Formats: sequence, structure tokens, C-alpha cells
Amino acid sequence: MMSKAQSAIKASNLFKRFGDLIAVNNISFEIFEGEIVGILGPNGAGKTTTIRIITGLFESEDNSEVYIFNQNLRKNLETCKSKFGIVPEISNSFRDFTVRQNLLFTGRIYGLSKQEIETRAKVLLNQYDLYDRINTKTKSLSKGLQQRANFCLALLHDPPILILDEPTSGLDPISVSIMRKRILQMKEEGKTILITTHDMQEAQNLCDRVLIMNKGKIITDADPDTLRRNFKQKSTVRFQIVNHISTNQINQLEEKLKIKKEKSGYYSFLSDNPIHDISSLSHIIEHSDIEVKNITIKEVSLEDVFIDLIKKTKRSENND
Repeated sequence: MMSKAQSAIKASNLFKRFGDLIAVNNISFEIFEGEIVGILGPNGAGKTTTIRIITGLFESEDNSEVYIFNQNLRKNLETCKSKFGIVPEISNSFRDFTVRQNLLFTGRIYGLSKQEIETRAKVLLNQYDLYDRINTKTKSLSKGLQQRANFCLALLHDPPILILDEPTSGLDPISVSIMRKRILQMKEEGKTILITTHDMQEAQNLCDRVLIMNKGKIITDADPDTLRRNFKQKSTVRFQIVNHISTNQINQLEEKLKIKKEKSGYYSFLSDNPIHDISSLSHIIEHSDIEVKNITIKEVSLEDVFIDLIKKTKRSENND
């Protein structure tokens, strides 16, 4: 029997107010060692404030509790803060420093010796294909290379928890691929990873769980596949008929699959089981002179679920 993963972050009753604005409204959650968890939500949902509370940058109300690997954040602030490596959306490295100078500066902040910094930096720079830029000033790097350098800085002291704020925003496809592959590798190495992102496809592909926030509250906490499976919307199957077909043939398709006509010879239908229904479509085609091509399936995405949940929250607020 497998043992339960250790608690990496446990937050209870987090609350934060800025004047009349309640940014975080009495939320609780737990994240386990080795998980990739996405914190998602529209602008102003409370994501950044939540991250700042659990990393010790903001204080929450007196009845809140945050534990980092079972250590109380308030009582062990510096120890807990050292457990985090943070990759911000906008680089916080010194632009006029070289990559090496930024690494040396960051390493000294964490109390590493020069030898420890040099050894660790060499490994990281090679992992992120950046070693040949070690003497390049940060401001001369492309955005993709700057983001790779940010990962190296965040990982220099080998923290068990990594916070990624929009880790692939604005990057070219090659850099995006490198970043996503490395994030999954870090999970395999045992890192606990929190991602804040507006890229729902990224969250769907990378995250074991997502916390979706709105107006300072967590409105759902589940894995992306479960959210998609339980969503009321069906998958959409779309196809093109390239020859002229009769009214009877159209009626047959409508009867069997409830198809809907689109433009330029395209048709679509909703399906709970698209593979089965495409097989039914193929069977109909085989016994007729209908010529079909360009069959595609649009499955329910995390973005579909996200939009629906946010809309439901707004409707609920309007009805109160």
C-alpha cells in the first residue's frame, strides 16, 4: 500500500482585505509534495494575494494558518520562505548584470558559498541550454532566454516548492516546449509546483489539480480531467461533405446523429461518445454515396469549464 504524500502547503482560513476590497475571502486548501497545482482565475480573483500570503510576503488575518512542510509560517518565517523558488512573470533579475553575476548575487542571498553556486549554476545552465550565455548581460537576452535564466535563479538553492507566474507567457514555441518539458521533469524529481496562468490548455496539460478562484474564493478544487468529464457540455464532431447529397440522406444523418448544417458543406453534431458516433457516421457513409472528409473532434476543454464556472458565479451573485 502506497503511503500518502507529505503535505507541502496547508493553508487554513486565509483572509486579506485592502481597504473595502476583500482580496482573499476565508479560503483553505492543501497541496502535497510532488503535485503540480494550478491556481486559476480571472484578473482580480485573488491568485497573486494568495501566493503572497503562503510565501510570507503578506500577512493574513489572525485566525489563519499556513504550514510549509508542517512548519508554521509565522513562527518559522525565514525557514519557510527558503522552501520556495519563485519565477515571476516579469524578470526581477538585474538587467545590467551578466547571467553569472545574477546567479552569484542570488546564491549569496541564500547563504551559498561561491563553490556551491558555481557547481549548482553549471548544472542548471546546462539543463536550460544557457551555459554559453553565462557572461551575457540579462538585458541582451531574448525573453525566452531571460525566462530560462529566471528558472535557474529560482532553482539555485534547490527549493522543494516552485512558484511559477505565467511561466510561458509571450514565449516562442521552442521556449514554451522547453519550459513545459522541464516543469514535468521537476515534478518527476519530486518538486512541488504551483502555477498561476491564464493559459487553460497549459493548465490542462500540466496540472494534477486546479484551484479555480473568483472574487477571493475557491469555487472548485479538482483535477482537470474530472472537471471536463463532469461538465454538462458534450464534445463536438465536425465534418465536411464534399459531394451533393439528397434530402433523404440529410434526414438520415439528422435522425441518427442530430447533425447541424454549418457553412461551406460542413456539418456538426454533439456527442457524449464521439468515437462511437464517428463509427456510426462511417457506417452510414459506407452504405451510401456520401463523401466525407476533414472529420475533427473538439473535446470539452478546461477553458470551457472555467468560463462556465465563472459565468455561474456571476449569475449567482446577480440573483442574491
